[in-house]
Amino acid sequence: MTSIPVDMKAGSQTMRRALPQSLVAWLFLAPAAVIFAVVLIYPMTYSAWLSLFQWDGVSPNKVWVGVENYVELFTANRVFWIALKNNVFWSLLSLVIPTGIGLGLALLLNTAFRGSSFFRSVFYFPAILSMSIVGLIWSWMYHPTLGLINQSLAAIGLTGLENNWLSDPSIALYSVFVAATWHNAGLPMLLFLAGLQTIPKEVMEASRIDGATRLQSFWFVTFPMLRETTMVVVAITAINSLKVYDIIYVMTYGGPANRTQVLGTWMYFLTYNHNEVGLGTAIAVILFGLTLFFAIPYTRHMVRN
Repeated sequence: MTSIPVDMKAGSQTMRRALPQSLVAWLFLAPAAVIFAVVLIYPMTYSAWLSLFQWDGVSPNKVWVGVENYVELFTANRVFWIALKNNVFWSLLSLVIPTGIGLGLALLLNTAFRGSSFFRSVFYFPAILSMSIVGLIWSWMYHPTLGLINQSLAAIGLTGLENNWLSDPSIALYSVFVAATWHNAGLPMLLFLAGLQTIPKEVMEASRIDGATRLQSFWFVTFPMLRETTMVVVAITAINSLKVYDIIYVMTYGGPANRTQVLGTWMYFLTYNHNEVGLGTAIAVILFGLTLFFAIPYTRHMVRN
């Protein structure tokens, strides 16, 4: 009865000796690698391939145009430049405003006071909603006659500040960004809060004993010790800001007059509304390249640490 397990163990050891260790590792990784290639690599490669054709998405014939779609986007497509500028603007604001609000809330809520857990939940709550729901909520708040914002301004006598928040081309993108900020500040707050709680109390007490003010303690002690957390927050925020799509689609549909288009929405409209699959997938490739600009340093940093 005992000879069978011994034989099996000996056989297993013999097999391990026969197979190089790297081959064993590849055999274990193979199922995940196949799924990754089918679900991610193939669609990305095929999209990049389609960007080299002129195709309406229905016809069986695709016309090879090489890099002409890219040339057209950069030289003749006015809305593409509006979308690219809006994406850059959106990303810069996202790195400053929601991240700053999240850090401020984390510093406030890191102190022990009664009800701090309740306020943490309240401020994090918008982050668990989908962007589509956030867009619907704020679309009603911005309604010109029935919305909470205009009615509140009228109630306190500031009728001059009433506006068509989503119909005015000069402020529509800012209005959508405010709604996105309400949603996006929760995750940085949570990450910064987790980072703050890893800072030893002795370090903060030592800075106070040395006579540092609150601002000096934050700038010379707290903020440097949040460097890892800050890097994670910045990378996640930058990548998410480049992917902005749904809240623009729900609140303005890219309007008025394409003033709130971003690369994600313009890619969708070109592909599915204008049947310009080549141009749409070319935008997808450009967006992918921009995302890699932030994703590669972030991934390398995470792997090293």
